[in-house]
Amino acid sequence: MSTEIKGKESLEYDSEPCDWPSGKQSQAFKQLNKEVLDILLFDPKAFSALKGGLTNATVDSLGIKDISPFSVFNDKHVRKAHDAATQLSRKPKETMLKALKFLRTAHPKSPFIEYLARITFMRHPETRDATLPPSRQTLPSAYFTQEEIFDAMKAQEQDAGSFLVAPFRAMDTQQSKGKFDRERELSWWREDIGLLEHNFNWHLYYPYPPNHPRDRQGELFAYMHQQMLARYDFERLAMGLDRVMPYGPGYGWDRPLNEGFNPRMALCSFRPSDMYVAPPDAHPNPRAAHEEMERHKERLRDGIARGSLYNKDEVKIPVDMNKLGNTILANAGSVNKNLYGEINNQGHLIIANMNDPPRKYQIQPGPLNWDQTGPRDPVFYRWHKFVDLLFEEHRMNLKSYTRKDFEFPGIEIESFEVELHPDEYHKKNVSKSLEKTNNFYTYIESKDYTAYNLDPERKVKIEKKNYLNHIPFSYKLSIKNENKRDATVVFRVFLAPDMDESLDEMRCMFVELDRFIVTLESGKESHFIQQRNRKSSVVRRPQMSVEDIENGKDDKSHGNCCGWPLNLLIPRGTKHGMKGNLYVLATDWTVDAVNPQESVRGPISYCGEKGEQTVYPDTRPMGFPFDRQVVDGNKDPIDDIAEMAKMVPNSYMTRVKLNYLGEWNREESAGEKSK
Repeated sequence: MSTEIKGKESLEYDSEPCDWPSGKQSQAFKQLNKEVLDILLFDPKAFSALKGGLTNATVDSLGIKDISPFSVFNDKHVRKAHDAATQLSRKPKETMLKALKFLRTAHPKSPFIEYLARITFMRHPETRDATLPPSRQTLPSAYFTQEEIFDAMKAQEQDAGSFLVAPFRAMDTQQSKGKFDRERELSWWREDIGLLEHNFNWHLYYPYPPNHPRDRQGELFAYMHQQMLARYDFERLAMGLDRVMPYGPGYGWDRPLNEGFNPRMALCSFRPSDMYVAPPDAHPNPRAAHEEMERHKERLRDGIARGSLYNKDEVKIPVDMNKLGNTILANAGSVNKNLYGEINNQGHLIIANMNDPPRKYQIQPGPLNWDQTGPRDPVFYRWHKFVDLLFEEHRMNLKSYTRKDFEFPGIEIESFEVELHPDEYHKKNVSKSLEKTNNFYTYIESKDYTAYNLDPERKVKIEKKNYLNHIPFSYKLSIKNENKRDATVVFRVFLAPDMDESLDEMRCMFVELDRFIVTLESGKESHFIQQRNRKSSVVRRPQMSVEDIENGKDDKSHGNCCGWPLNLLIPRGTKHGMKGNLYVLATDWTVDAVNPQESVRGPISYCGEKGEQTVYPDTRPMGFPFDRQVVDGNKDPIDDIAEMAKMVPNSYMTRVKLNYLGEWNREESAGEKSK
């Protein structure tokens, strides 16, 4: 992921390293992709055979059965899935494929079977590198509302009464949008398909039981969700809303939850407003999950304050972000699951089942039960704000950064700006001229998705409205390397709203935009670097669709499905231009990297490297340099980001504007083009 830069000419940085395969795959590999794809798609002929009494000996011998409603936050459910995946991954490939084909045919709408199939493919030695299609295409009921699915099928004269589609519940869509509920104003962001896929894929790559946690999984859990909150708060401020307030034990847990939510999906139930986690007049029960969570929270806070947690042998274990994250996740890396509980998972399940806690009436859980649907619900962010407060208590105990922690002697950033590329825009006619320097431009459009496993015979095209996107851009830097040797530099790019708050108060608002590595020749000449937005270390590379796999295209993402959606890289901003601060810090990659000689690939910022045995390539704390307080030479807190940039020559701050252009109608644009 490093590129050598020479001379005064501005060279574009190439994020795909020269030693990374070009993406060309063999015909045998493409055939394997098609075999895997066949398992994930509904097969009418196989279904007919199943109705005729067909069974599968492998499924019967392993005792694999569907789980409904399945949740990745339920310890028992995930253990059963991974136990079954482990057993299947030890079978010959053909035996494994036949077993999964049988399960998929028997349960074509099951989130459990979808999850089981994907983790089995990722684990089996012959399919672990196979390319998987987006889950939105193979389990669309977890991503699209009932109205979107039925409107699409009716428009294409397809059978909306197919057994693959849940019974349609007629509803007043205007009432369901909550006219006076301001949280609905951000539904376009929370319901973005790429956002939902990111949350699903992250939990797929970083499961909790029974696996031993991946390298720095607990820390990455904290950082990835903190970044989701930062991005969501950025959007809230642009809409004139307050930042997210926490909801959990000690933070409104004993009061009615104001936010109701109707996901309008067959998979999830709705939640009326003003519901309680537990009725205030309920009989006290020390074993009730919500009361246990209160005790677990206080034990964690006590350990964080003391700097150590007790393991099962009552030995004090020093707290760090990774151990704390694994303990909150309750995975195999938890310091003491009995003492500190399963805070994150239990919180998801308690909120998801507020309608029917004991499952007495078999009411479907709410969105927080599933990782695909959780981000739709406003309370998802309130819950994770509560979780992040536990991490923040630990961050506040960390030793503050000083100038020495940031310095890179001999390296000086002379300029840093954003350059727009309107020639790559959607040919939209804009009423005002675009400022090409230090301005971001976003817009709303509609986007078409193709979905399978709805109509037994054909794919379904679903139109998704209110899809945020932005005009492409580049970062441009001028930098000097006055050292006597070449320098391998990692650039860390962050964006934050311009707010009347101290740096320490708004550390959590800095959104990571990119992290890229460049090798600079020694000498006093300035080097000019250009980095394109689409190559960001945050965003997922374009994922192979069902159609791409069927047509035998090469997979340029190299099978890494994790990552933030490119269309949401830049916050929406406002029509008058929301002010923001863009910050870049250049540090020594030979010091920061786990292995400076190895290339860093793909969306590493939020997802790390692909593979269960890989290590996170950057040794710096995640979120660096905004993961803790920054002080000056007198040990006084730095007041603002401009002061911090002035203090560190190898950093730079640029003031930018985030401009929202409004809606773009594709048909109108096409009409303008034809004229």
